[in-house]
Amino acid sequence: MTTPSSDQREYARHYISASDSDIQAMLEAIGLNSFDELFAHIPAAVRFSELDLPEELEYDALKARLEAISKKNRVGSSFLGDGLLDLEPSPVVGPICDIRNLTTAYTPYQPELSQGTLLAHWIYQCSMAKLTGFEAVNASLYDRSTAIFEGICAASRMSRGKTVALIPDTLYPGDLEVLETLVAETELELVRVPVHERSGCIDIDALKSAAEQWLDRLAVIVFPQVNSFGLLEDVDTLTDLAAQLKVKSVAVIDPLLLAKGGLKSPSVFGANGVDIIVGEAHHLALAPNFGGPGLGLFGVRFSAKERNGVRAAPGRFIGKARDSSGRECRVGVLSTREQHIRKDKATSNICSNQAFIATLVGASLLERGDDGMGAILSELRAKLAEAVKCLTAFEGVELAFPGSVSFHELTLALSQPVASVLERAHRAGILAGADVSERVAGGRQLLKLSFSNRDQDLGGLVEVFADLFGAACEDCAEAPLAVPSGLLREGAPGLASYAAAEVIAYYKQLGDLNVSPDDGCYPLGSCTMKYNPRVNDWAAGLPGFTDLHPQAPVEDAQGCLYLLHEIQEWFKSITGLAAVTTQPLAGAQGELVGLKLFQAYHQDRGEHRDVILIPRSAHGTNFATATMAGFAGKKGKIVYLEADTAGRVLNEDLDLRIQEYGSRIAGVMITNPNTSGIFETSFKEIAEKIHEIGGLVYMDGANMNAIAGWVDLDALGVDAVHNNLHKTWTIPHGGGGPGDAIVAVSDRLVDYLPGYQIVQDGDQYRPVKAAKSIGSFHRHWGNFAHKVRCYSYLLRLGRDGVRRMSAMAVLSARYLQKGLKDDYAFMPIGADGEPRMHEFIVTLQEEDYTALESVGLRKTDSAPRIGKLFLDFGFHAPTVAWPEPLGLMIEPTESYTKAELDRFTEAVQAIIRLVREHPKALLSAPHFTPIDRVEEVEANREVCLSEPLDALPLLNLPRVSTAELAQMSVDAIYAKIVDVVTTADS
Repeated sequence: MTTPSSDQREYARHYISASDSDIQAMLEAIGLNSFDELFAHIPAAVRFSELDLPEELEYDALKARLEAISKKNRVGSSFLGDGLLDLEPSPVVGPICDIRNLTTAYTPYQPELSQGTLLAHWIYQCSMAKLTGFEAVNASLYDRSTAIFEGICAASRMSRGKTVALIPDTLYPGDLEVLETLVAETELELVRVPVHERSGCIDIDALKSAAEQWLDRLAVIVFPQVNSFGLLEDVDTLTDLAAQLKVKSVAVIDPLLLAKGGLKSPSVFGANGVDIIVGEAHHLALAPNFGGPGLGLFGVRFSAKERNGVRAAPGRFIGKARDSSGRECRVGVLSTREQHIRKDKATSNICSNQAFIATLVGASLLERGDDGMGAILSELRAKLAEAVKCLTAFEGVELAFPGSVSFHELTLALSQPVASVLERAHRAGILAGADVSERVAGGRQLLKLSFSNRDQDLGGLVEVFADLFGAACEDCAEAPLAVPSGLLREGAPGLASYAAAEVIAYYKQLGDLNVSPDDGCYPLGSCTMKYNPRVNDWAAGLPGFTDLHPQAPVEDAQGCLYLLHEIQEWFKSITGLAAVTTQPLAGAQGELVGLKLFQAYHQDRGEHRDVILIPRSAHGTNFATATMAGFAGKKGKIVYLEADTAGRVLNEDLDLRIQEYGSRIAGVMITNPNTSGIFETSFKEIAEKIHEIGGLVYMDGANMNAIAGWVDLDALGVDAVHNNLHKTWTIPHGGGGPGDAIVAVSDRLVDYLPGYQIVQDGDQYRPVKAAKSIGSFHRHWGNFAHKVRCYSYLLRLGRDGVRRMSAMAVLSARYLQKGLKDDYAFMPIGADGEPRMHEFIVTLQEEDYTALESVGLRKTDSAPRIGKLFLDFGFHAPTVAWPEPLGLMIEPTESYTKAELDRFTEAVQAIIRLVREHPKALLSAPHFTPIDRVEEVEANREVCLSEPLDALPLLNLPRVSTAELAQMSVDAIYAKIVDVVTTADS
């Protein structure tokens, strides 16, 4: 069997590799004649007749369209930064972005075939540990704003339920808005601390007063190392104050500024360092990208003196481990904190994070090392000094806070309106900075400039100032204050440096340790591991998109705003719903948006509804999201719904819950198709029951790949739904992220949408806030680069492609299921005869469990061990032991040919032969991966989260590569496994 080349997949219509004859043969195999018949069991009243979407674009026309859109943006010399610096990326970034086995792989839940991703994240963790002095830095959160919120949540857990956080107004306004949005309706309380008018820093006296007032419930004091005016806060005093009060401290940092020649690390703030660090690290690898994806930094102490903080932390950690043969390797550790295990008791609802951005940052730090990072800081510092000298020479221009210290950014007080300066500079092709006048009382006109290692036209800006303020007086120029030695780093962090070519070659080797959807069927159920078109990455990398700062004037961002408007309109048509927000950063955050919208809707009606209904079989994020939204603890209640024997919501149980909780019910969250791959045919009736009692209906759209273009969600009764753009809409998974999402809503919720709606006004596009907006979940425009990728895919699909995509996904799953029916049982056990959609769950026959028990393998361990055998055949494992403990969930997607699906079927049949004829194979599987089965229990017992990187980590190379396995017949692989097992026994 020949696997189609990436070029064949890339140029296939709708990225569907199967030929027309393939499709016809597959339909005949399952006894159907057309795609329409795949959806015949779904009530006609909720099916679309057709989609109101444009025709698809051919490949070259697509590229021309996207390039033209990118050129609608204007990118000029910029002094914008304001929390998102515009730095020149390391030369390793572009080549590593082209390593498909790193960009397209899933979260490393199968460590034996994910060592590439795990080592990349290990390098990131270790490098960040060097910069920050913190031993436990997780493998990323969404961005700085959400990291601050997660820091507050962690501090509250570490403080045994104290719920008040002191938050200074010297944080960025966008971060503050996100915090206020996330805290609403939860047990947490934010107490704002004002800016000192003269210093531009935290008003320490006001902070002490607030701490005294709230001390009984005070959990944490949050403060930035460098504030939103670019000024250095008194981090030692703030850290020691928190320690004196016996509350936690969260420092908001920029890891760039901790490099050689930079600021002191947070581990040595005050007498003993801060408890938690958060921040933004996106700029260490990427251009602004109109604001996203970001990279949320999060760290806690993990030393002999402090071992418990990490248990309260959110997100994913990578640790050192050994395999069953003693080889050193890496694995995800401490995962019992995470949503897929702990559900509503998880420390966060985050699932997809910003994993691939962490990969890029780790690689960039390897290439730059101490000297490269230090050189960037030196350049920024030199530009700041020159700008102060040149600009304060004008009468009417002075340092806004002359008694406070700047490090790499500059805030000026002007005698003329900042708006007039920005407008005049804009006419000269210069973005002169950010208007920060409203961030402090006093009514002054304040302009903030940020500096970059890119070209910045300071001379042009001086000319603008000369036009507005008259001739300069060099003798009148001010000088920035020297940075006190107590705020500076002592010595270099100790980042080793490697040649760019060496780093790139190493990361290519890391890619070889992973498996990708490019390699063939990637059957990970509920994850939709389809082909990720290369043209999408090309489009996202166009300079007109990548180099635009998110705070650029609206008239400069017309290409970006047009694209966001188009995304809104496409998804309104695809879902049938009234409006769309493009702000969510992942599916889990989309869920949170939906529940926050529910809360706002009910609150606006004067109702307090504190119960959310969720099927017991739902994704773990649903439960964790409900907790994060406030439906847990003292504020609310999560009520489980039971399933019938076919896996659908049990209507009788729903009726009982409605009878029990009635007007307390805020809404219901239901995945459709559900986590068994079965369409909830009574969904509309469920929605009507919930609406009758005043509740709302959330549909988890994680499985949208099964129904996009076929089911009208408005007719179905949906009030809010998220779509995972990294599943259905081909955003690469990146080894765990960045994810992305949209949320579509019914008429009921339009007025409450977060962020901005993009509206068309003649030939211009502009952002507007919803009338009763709940706030923001991102300080800018969301993961914009991923919206480019999504739009590229949509244009290639067009009206016919959206429906064809979903139909082919369903057909592929039904075809596989038919091929396996004689060898496996299917779950749920009572769902025989129920049509599956895009995925299905297999399990063993009872006699197979007997065979496994004969070699000492417990029934409950069977699914994970069988999953390891998939790796031996060159495939990623299905989703194991979820949602059925004895099941393996298979989702083939629409990306593969009939021959590829037949080979996969043959491999799964070979696996059951191994179970029956050579059950000992499960004890030693996998056999050909770079490492043997990882000893995960031991890795979690002796946790190691970072170490000095004195050399690049050694690699265990594949014993048989996935490329080699793809060239072997399934029978040959089977024989090779048997040979390994029998040889070991002899």
